[in-house]
Amino acid sequence: MGWSALSRRRFIASGICCTALGKLGGAAEKSGAAVAAGAIEDATPGWITDLVIYEIATKGFTSPSGAATGNFNSLRAKLPYLHELGVTGIWLTGHNLCDARHFYNIWTQYAVIDPERLDPTLGSEAEFKQMVDEAHRNGIRIFLDTVTHGLMESSPVVRQHPEWFRGSSWGMADFDWVGGHLDLDDWWVQLHTGFVKLYGIDGFRLDVDIYRPDLWARIRLNAAALGHPVAIFEEVNSAIEGVTDFTQKGFLIPSASELDLRQGFEAHVDFGNDIAGVYARRFGETGDYRVEVQYGDDGSSVTGRVGEPGKLSVRLVGLREDVVPRRFMERVPMQDGIPDVELVVENVEKRPIENISVRDEMGQTWALHPYGETRQVGLTEENAPTGAGTLTLHLHVATLAAGYSSALLSCHDNGWEGFPKDANPFSAQGSRARFGYSCLFTPAIPIFFSGEEFDATFRPLPGLSPYLYSGAESGKGRWLYGAQLDWEEIDREPHRSMLEDVRSMIALRSKEKDVLTVSLDRARPNLCAVSYECDSAIPVPYMRWASGRAILVAANRSESEGVRVILNLPLKTAGMEGHDHYRVTRLWPSGDSIVKTAAELEAFACVIRKDKTPGGGLAVFSIEPA
Repeated sequence: MGWSALSRRRFIASGICCTALGKLGGAAEKSGAAVAAGAIEDATPGWITDLVIYEIATKGFTSPSGAATGNFNSLRAKLPYLHELGVTGIWLTGHNLCDARHFYNIWTQYAVIDPERLDPTLGSEAEFKQMVDEAHRNGIRIFLDTVTHGLMESSPVVRQHPEWFRGSSWGMADFDWVGGHLDLDDWWVQLHTGFVKLYGIDGFRLDVDIYRPDLWARIRLNAAALGHPVAIFEEVNSAIEGVTDFTQKGFLIPSASELDLRQGFEAHVDFGNDIAGVYARRFGETGDYRVEVQYGDDGSSVTGRVGEPGKLSVRLVGLREDVVPRRFMERVPMQDGIPDVELVVENVEKRPIENISVRDEMGQTWALHPYGETRQVGLTEENAPTGAGTLTLHLHVATLAAGYSSALLSCHDNGWEGFPKDANPFSAQGSRARFGYSCLFTPAIPIFFSGEEFDATFRPLPGLSPYLYSGAESGKGRWLYGAQLDWEEIDREPHRSMLEDVRSMIALRSKEKDVLTVSLDRARPNLCAVSYECDSAIPVPYMRWASGRAILVAANRSESEGVRVILNLPLKTAGMEGHDHYRVTRLWPSGDSIVKTAAELEAFACVIRKDKTPGGGLAVFSIEPA
């Protein structure tokens, strides 16, 4: 699945040329004649499977001269800490010259004025290069957050090239990516190739959308030609084979506050309650979808849920052909080759329909009239807008079927406008279960925001507003990008214990990467649910395996008591049956190694301490023939 070889050849033929860079120096592009078959695939860096990505908002990450004064030098001073933590990739959300108040009344990377310039309040070009070099010496890759949709109206680029822009969004001028501006295309490619050539940048995170995959394919090839292959990941949608490697929001892990805020949806249902089930849904084998039909004549609505009686009867058909455009914001609809989920909805009244929305148990949303970050619903009946009796819905799959998987524990967008002003926008909030079970030990690239690792107290920057475009109520915002970290907390409890536990979990992921790695295998991942008995409600335990050994992960989200769990280990599923004895070793928290018979592993008992305590919330074991 993904883009075909023909599409990749079209990328190569789309105008890769040898031109000089402007301000960023003359990095030459690889010519079309020099590109061998499969070059785009070969441009994927081998280190991508070892990534543990840590998002940093540069201004609030450190405070060398007070609030919002973080810079390249102060970040560089923290790199040994990040190396010891086990971080292997930094998603840097702050490097360009940007507006100081456009979003939430604070400086943000997303209000870019000049993408060719570093912001002088962050440091010089030399200091930026020193920071990147020091990161590399600590085994850490740097990914720049790249705003793809447009620039601030005050940008010199807008003044010099008004023909490059059409329309606006987010209070900014939007690039005219479909206007046939070859000089815009070349400028974009040269700009980002230059960051690789001059500074050694290791990749890019694409904010909002990718818009022009052909240009990013050129950038990718240029980087490989420079001997410095890069990884590229999008904010939403699915990865494009040979262009992007994964998506930031592959699997979302909602915070407790976000779960409580879901209206009309069971707050106790959590994305992380059944990791194995999540991956089954990736392949269309199961899914819990709720459909709401809103009528246009009186504004009334009716709902239905797969497998449950209701005013609407909803049936899950499964995966079908790719029929829904890859992204709702795409100005030219684009297929991605990924099969869509098909639902059949019956008992729809034959009157005008205003909207149809679908939500799954992971909190992901599809809509007929999408907005924000909802995914698109496609209808097969021509008369659907006026009611159809029976509708067939196609949901563009929001999880990955191409590229690597990712598990997003938290990012800067936590605490978006409307988030309760007294709630904590961090996701883990001290939960070892959430950090380990739902993120670090899944078959996915883990991504989390700075401060999660020591359960940082959320402290807003002094200017942070609760409102996206207003400076009202400065200092009361909850947008996680505007967090000011207090590094003295890492020396105090309970923050110190949380940091030690997260550090040991990341180290375990690295040590056991032969089993816990991510891969591009299109077959089912080495993952299955483990049947269990427990008197308390716990997430479904899961097991992963490779080369004749397995790792079991079980969690307890209770903050009040430990639990005893009886597990029936699926040795046959893992291809490990047929041995008389097996060695079981407790990996986290570290413990004894014991030998069990195969019969004993059909009722293997373990105790998981209560969550949000040192060594609690999680139990991880290795199993191998003795």
